[in-house]
Amino acid sequence: MVDWRDAHLPELHWAPRGLPPGLKGMPGWMARVASESRFAAEVVKFEKRLPHGSAVRTQIDRQVLVVPGFGFGDVATMPMQIALKRAGFRVVRSQILANVRCSDRAVDRLADVARHAVESDHGQRLMVVGHSRGGMLARGLAARHPELVSTAVSLGAPLNDEFAFYEIPQPMVSVLKVVHQRDPELRERKCVTNECTCPYMRAVHQPFPEEVELISYYTTSDGIVDWRACVVPGAENIEVAGSHLGMGLRPETVDQVVARMIESAGRF
Repeated sequence: MVDWRDAHLPELHWAPRGLPPGLKGMPGWMARVASESRFAAEVVKFEKRLPHGSAVRTQIDRQVLVVPGFGFGDVATMPMQIALKRAGFRVVRSQILANVRCSDRAVDRLADVARHAVESDHGQRLMVVGHSRGGMLARGLAARHPELVSTAVSLGAPLNDEFAFYEIPQPMVSVLKVVHQRDPELRERKCVTNECTCPYMRAVHQPFPEEVELISYYTTSDGIVDWRACVVPGAENIEVAGSHLGMGLRPETVDQVVARMIESAGRF
């Protein structure tokens, strides 16, 4: 199997594309921070768009579980929730206050939420969309429970390697590693490492269930995650513009994601 780093620009530690000219000559870490500073403008753009919106309500009546990114809770997914509701979907919240739990335990909790939603919808599998770490959990939920998920959508999630990220999240990840190592079970599993042996990690390293659709969105000017780790063999990989942090609220990206989910809802 070809390593994800070898598939795209293997000679580069950071392989950005589409950066503004002023960022290309900066040191890597500085360019990455500057690239993510676009998030502020993307927030403003979303707020200007909010009162109007362009999504058209459809006849599709499907449930969608929305999962926030690393360190965030359901409040952070409001832009995506609003767009999905306007399009006719029924949004299921993840009930996550801060996405920092052990991935295996987080997926167990998401499975409880998903199972309740599926049972209340006469057994109709739901769709799942997640940003960054939320996208990894969406894929993990689908991998472990294909009976609950029809389509898993990730935005800026390094599905090939959970640790393919740069400097910005490193301090928080280091703290979490120390905290998790205080739990005997998590320490034995080697939680927060590539050697973790939990059911979640075993599931995501197995072939993805054929009965579940996997869609991965990525931006090649990502300043937090190595975009090459988001291009997943066997998935539908879709490139979008913007920053990593802004993927879940940039109007053009959100519209594209919702339109693609409408298409999937009619087929799966």
